[in-house]
Amino acid sequence: MALHQLKYPYRKFILPMAKKISFINPDVFSWIAFCVTFITGYFFYMGNQNPQLFLWIIFLIFCRMTLNTLDGVVAIQRGDDSKIHGKIINALPDRYGDLFVVGGILLSPICNDLIGVLGLGTMFLVSYSGMLGKALGVSWQGHGPLDKVERLFLLMIFAALQYWGYIHNAPSIKFMNFDLSYLEICMLVFFVLGQITVLRRVDGINKEAKEIERN
Repeated sequence: MALHQLKYPYRKFILPMAKKISFINPDVFSWIAFCVTFITGYFFYMGNQNPQLFLWIIFLIFCRMTLNTLDGVVAIQRGDDSKIHGKIINALPDRYGDLFVVGGILLSPICNDLIGVLGLGTMFLVSYSGMLGKALGVSWQGHGPLDKVERLFLLMIFAALQYWGYIHNAPSIKFMNFDLSYLEICMLVFFVLGQITVLRRVDGINKEAKEIERN
């Protein structure tokens, strides 16, 4: 099962709570998640000075995922899930949030600038290639392996590894004569998996376009 499919059982899990708080505008959860991403990015930036922040990052990313899920579930409960304004608030601050989080890694003293740019740029290419299908008249492309949920899980895993590295006095590892921090490895994984994702989404667009042309 792909990681992004975990959101469906999780939606069922938080549905009772969502029903109880359905009086709250779902946009509130989107904006709280936006604030959480800003703090997460700052903690990534400051993590080399206080490794305990990497543990907080894991918690904050989980909170963001929960808030994003609540946003959608509460919107459905209120019948607001089809409103254009809600979709904008759900999507645009999330992209800014991604910028804050990965930007925090990019600006961190333990991440090489070029490696950070590769990770950040690839992340936006993945988002763009997903929307490109919709813009060209086919379906939204959600092919992985670097969808949003997978990306957030990777950030949690590598934050935990970076914390482990600091407490064991090994914040970086040797790889082909390079010393790479775990955050740098995370950005390189983003780059590799992200490029595969972009290619798969472009292929999906082409296949759907050809099917439309045949019909």
